[in-house]
Amino acid sequence: MKPICVLTLGAVVVGCHLDKLVGGSGGGSPPPSHGTPVGLAFTAQPRTAQAGQPITPVKVSIVDSAGHPVAGVDTTAVAVALGDNPGSATLHGDTSTHPVNGIATFTNLWLDNAGNNYTLAASAGRLSVKSAPFDIMPPPPTTGTLNVTTNTTANPPASGYTVSVSGAPSQSIAASATVTFLGLSAGTHTVTLNDVPSNCTVSAGTSQSVTITAGQPTSATFTITCTPPPPTTGSLTVTTTTSGPSQPSAYTVTVDAGSSQAVGATGSVTFNNLGVGTHSVGLSPIPSNCNVSGANPQTVSITANNTTTASFTINCTATTGDLAVTTVTTGSSLPSGGYTATLDGGASQSIGLSGNVTFPGISAGAHTIALSGVPSNCSVSPGASQTVTVPAGGTVSAPFAISCITPPPPQNHPPAVTAGGDQTVLIGALFNLSGASFSDQDHDGPWTVTIDWGDGGSDTFAMTTEGAISGSHSYHDLVLATHKLTITVVDAHSASGTASKTVNVVASLP
Repeated sequence: MKPICVLTLGAVVVGCHLDKLVGGSGGGSPPPSHGTPVGLAFTAQPRTAQAGQPITPVKVSIVDSAGHPVAGVDTTAVAVALGDNPGSATLHGDTSTHPVNGIATFTNLWLDNAGNNYTLAASAGRLSVKSAPFDIMPPPPTTGTLNVTTNTTANPPASGYTVSVSGAPSQSIAASATVTFLGLSAGTHTVTLNDVPSNCTVSAGTSQSVTITAGQPTSATFTITCTPPPPTTGSLTVTTTTSGPSQPSAYTVTVDAGSSQAVGATGSVTFNNLGVGTHSVGLSPIPSNCNVSGANPQTVSITANNTTTASFTINCTATTGDLAVTTVTTGSSLPSGGYTATLDGGASQSIGLSGNVTFPGISAGAHTIALSGVPSNCSVSPGASQTVTVPAGGTVSAPFAISCITPPPPQNHPPAVTAGGDQTVLIGALFNLSGASFSDQDHDGPWTVTIDWGDGGSDTFAMTTEGAISGSHSYHDLVLATHKLTITVVDAHSASGTASKTVNVVASLP
C-alpha cells in the first residue's frame, strides 16, 4: 500500500516517500510526477554562510502525496521569507520564483546580520513549509586599532600634546598616557605627535609610520624629553608719591587696560607674571585739584625674570578751608548761657558769650553762618546771620558782637471795670448789684474790690478770679432819691480801675 500524506493548516506532513525526497536517499532525483500537489518541501536547504554571503542555492519543491515534484505547476509562484529571525536580519535577493518541473530554485539569497538558528519559510498559495535551521557568521574584520603612548621625562608640559592619525580625528593626550584610535582601515597610516613645546625633544621624531592589521591592535610609542622652559614673564612695581593738601585716599593702577590694583596716595603695588615686552600702566582717578608730573599712562618694558619700576609723582592743591567764629558779648543783663553757631543750616556748635569755635574742612566758596540763642534784650552786629567766603587752604573769620541792656520792668495795666446799667430800687427794699464785672490783661491778682453805694456806705472785699462782681445794700431813704454807685478794683501791683452807675430809689416800680 502507498503512504498517505496529510495537509494540515497549509503545512504538509509527507510520509516515507517525502522523507526520501528530502533526505536524498541514493537514487537521484525522482522523475516529475503528474499527481495532485499536496505540499512543499525544501529539497536544498539554506546553508550556513557569513553575513552578506549567499546561503543558496535553495530549492523548494511542490510535491504530491508520494513526495515527488509535480510537473505542470510552473505558473504557481513560490516565495520564501525569514521564519525564525534571531538576529533581526533582512533577507535580500530574489525571494519569489516559478518552479520548473515542480522545483523552485533560489540562487542569490543572503542575510545582512549574524545570528544562530535562522529559518526560511516557503509558501505557494495555501501550501507552506519551514526550512531546517542555519547560522549566519559575522563578516571578517576589515579594520584594526592603534594604541598611541607618550612617555615624557622631566618638566612635562601641563597641557600635554595632540595626536593625529591619517584617516581619523585627532585626540588630546597627556604628557605620559595612552590613547586608542578605533576603526582604522587596514594598511599603512602615519601617526604624528603635535603641540610639542620648543623645550622638548621627541626621540625618533614626531611622526611614525604604522601598519594596521584587520582585527589586530597596533602600538606606537613616543618618548619625549623636556628641559626647563626659559622664563617668559617679569614683574612691575608701581609707586605713588602725593604731596600737598586735599589728597585722595587712594588711586587705581591699571596695566594694559586690564588688570587693576588699588594703591595709596603714597604707596606701591606689584604686578607679577607680566609678559616680556612693552606694557601701558596708568593711574586713575586723578582729582581735579591734583596733577601728575610726567606721562599718565606710562609705557614700561618688562624683561624676563626681572622687576621693572614705574613711578608717579602727584601734586595736589587745597580745595577746602576753615571758618572761625568768634563772639564778644558786652552790656548788662547778659544771658546766663552761650549761643549756637550753625553752618549752612546744618552743622552746629555751641559757643560761649565771648568765645570762639572753628568749622574745619569746608569747601571753598560762599557759606552762611548764623548765631542763635540771643535774648531779646541783646542785639547782634553785623547781624545774627553772615555770609562769608571760605578760601581754599585758608581760614575766614566770622565775628559776632553782642550788646545787651537791662530790660525795662514790665508795664502794669489797671483792671478794666464795668458797673453795668443803671438800676432802680423800691424805698425800703434790699438792693442787689447786677451787671458789674472786671477783667485784667496782666491777670495779676488777687484783687481788692470796693463798692461805694453812694449814700455814704461802702463794702470792700477781695476776689481771686476775674469776672462778675456781686453785692447787696439797703438804702434807708424815706423819700425819693438818686445815688451814684462807684466800683473800684485794685490789682496786686496797686493799679486800679473804676466804673459808676446811678441807683434810683422810687416809691413804686413801673
